[in-house]
Amino acid sequence: MKRIQVIDFLRGISILFMLFFHGSYYWDSLPSKNQMNLILANPFAGLALVLGKAAGIFALISGMSNAISMYSRMRSGKSKSLGVFLSGLVTGLWVILIGKIQVALFNHTMIGNAEFPYPDGPSEYSLIIGSIQTGQIQYPSVFTLIYKNTALFAIGLSIICTGIVLALLGMREGHKYVKRNLIVIGVLATTIICVTEPMKNLLRPIWYDAYINGQHSKGGLFSILIGDTYPFFPYIGYALYGAMFGIAFSQELDRKKVAIVGSTAGALYLTVGSILLAIYGHPDSSEIFQTLPTQWNFIQIGFFIWLSTFCYYFHYSPEKSKVRKALHSKFIRRFGLITLTIFVFEPLVGTTIKELILDKIAPGWSTNPIFAFIYGFALIMLWFVFLKLWEKVKFKGTLEWINGKITSFLTRRDASRLDIVRNLYGEDYVPKVRKKKRVEIDAE
Repeated sequence: MKRIQVIDFLRGISILFMLFFHGSYYWDSLPSKNQMNLILANPFAGLALVLGKAAGIFALISGMSNAISMYSRMRSGKSKSLGVFLSGLVTGLWVILIGKIQVALFNHTMIGNAEFPYPDGPSEYSLIIGSIQTGQIQYPSVFTLIYKNTALFAIGLSIICTGIVLALLGMREGHKYVKRNLIVIGVLATTIICVTEPMKNLLRPIWYDAYINGQHSKGGLFSILIGDTYPFFPYIGYALYGAMFGIAFSQELDRKKVAIVGSTAGALYLTVGSILLAIYGHPDSSEIFQTLPTQWNFIQIGFFIWLSTFCYYFHYSPEKSKVRKALHSKFIRRFGLITLTIFVFEPLVGTTIKELILDKIAPGWSTNPIFAFIYGFALIMLWFVFLKLWEKVKFKGTLEWINGKITSFLTRRDASRLDIVRNLYGEDYVPKVRKKKRVEIDAE
């Protein structure tokens, strides 16, 4: 099956938003809890915060791309259910491992922990970023390593869980029952999202007590389910909705039918979420990094479903469509193909430049939030330059390149499908070869 470039576009848009919103990490004048609650009272600020917490889109995209790969392999007979399960397990654990290394070494400094939450809690450092910021060695805390989940953790868990679901549904040629599978996955996704708030209320006190009492094995288990930032609830629900779109892509389902179902589901979530937001408002600032409240949860997944539906519909539009051409933008897809590398090393690049160069040249610049977000935009341009230069050596050394080599070795599958440059420019891409100038020697 040909690579579906619109997924690289989705991933690229998401990482660009992340780079911009991560400008907030370079803002050194953090408001207090009361000040933050006043900021949240502004609807535009609240909307910006909802978007800033939108890394769940990566879980949905992971579910989507994973389902395309696994469903296509089952349909072609290249993999059985067990193979699909093992593939998802190995890949997911690999991403989680990278995520844990990133948290320990390169993660942005976070504020707050289970006992003293954001924004009045202590600074939680990673080894390298914290050491650069403070000028002395900082070790990651137990809370950072065990009780807090990053987007990479959610992505890895999404790959594992969608692999399990697809493997079970694919048993005994079950992948052929497309309608049944879509219904089952849709029910699972909706259930996980809708029970997130009750599960948070039930399990978070246990998670909190485990942290306070130093029961870290128990705390780690409950962190998977409802730990800070990106746990199982609700993000595996997002991944399963993504898997539904992945099945639709692999089966090339009618775009009008997908548009009707997707736009309806998205509208329902957005409507209910907006009503709940009008009734309950935004959560207290101390809950910003906790499992999403229902109103944010519904608004986010509704918007993500709409965005995915839009991309699906125009992916199958006529080739001359301007929207379809925009969805194939090389500028955006270049970021989408190197997402993992950017995600892991973005804090290192941004913090090093800020602390060692900008703060020396213009002390105090980062106390202004506008300058911090301008810096976030500038980092996008810097990463674009990095990627263009990296492209000249076929992105060798990126985490995606390393991942492709390891995956091809373990699965014994053709590595050419993971050629990043070819995926960027298309399957018909032929590398340009510089012609050597002919030197004519006169024979006398």
